[in-house]
Amino acid sequence: MLLQRTAFVTGAAQGLGKAFSEALLEKGARVCLTDIQTQKGLLLESELQKKYGKDKCMFMQCDVSSATNLRKSFNAAVSQFGHIDLVVNNAGIGDESNMEKMININLMGAIAGSALGVEHMRKDKGGKGGVVINVASTAGLIPVYLIPSYCATKFGLVGYHRSCASNPHLKEMGVQFGCLCPAFTDTDILKDVLKVEYPEEVKGIIQQVGINPVERVVQGFLQLVESPNCNGDIVTVSAQDGIQYQKKGSNKWSSHL
Repeated sequence: MLLQRTAFVTGAAQGLGKAFSEALLEKGARVCLTDIQTQKGLLLESELQKKYGKDKCMFMQCDVSSATNLRKSFNAAVSQFGHIDLVVNNAGIGDESNMEKMININLMGAIAGSALGVEHMRKDKGGKGGVVINVASTAGLIPVYLIPSYCATKFGLVGYHRSCASNPHLKEMGVQFGCLCPAFTDTDILKDVLKVEYPEEVKGIIQQVGINPVERVVQGFLQLVESPNCNGDIVTVSAQDGIQYQKKGSNKWSSHL
């Protein structure tokens, strides 16, 4: 059970973020839902509060590409719940036509969210400890020539995860880093991925690799969250290979992801 977890989830109004949040609530955790989409977020807050209780979740409008906005949302969550011990950096887009925006959301937003989480959670500075889960992609492990900028953000995030997880001071800090790398998944981001120069070639790759159901990615996410020690671990999820849990130091990636 995750009864003691208090989570801060970005990009929570739809797709994987919404599914992760619901799974955490179902396990007994408390969740701060954050997203730039205010209307969707408030509707989801109302729906989940009716199901799980008003004290179990809250929504905060949050643009992760704004460090000021992100900190404000995080501080509001801490004020509401008392502490945060699980940060899920999930917000992301797949728009190759807007490289700067994608870098700011997918990579910079996740780095800023991780830093906020560590700052708040680290035991050597008075925190309670906790876990940071960064949601990357198999496109952060294997090159995809049709979406190079997206790959750059996800390769960067995987590199950030591995670097943070190798910090020899993490034990005294009481903080762990896990990374989730799903392949193509049945969410709206697939629509963005198809807005490239050669959409038919992308469709061909998707057809070859297959599309994850959201539920399978959630299962991989929960494996990380429920692990007693996920630091440095990476979970890949693909339609072909299912959930692959790779412990820190392992480099056994499927060549066809």
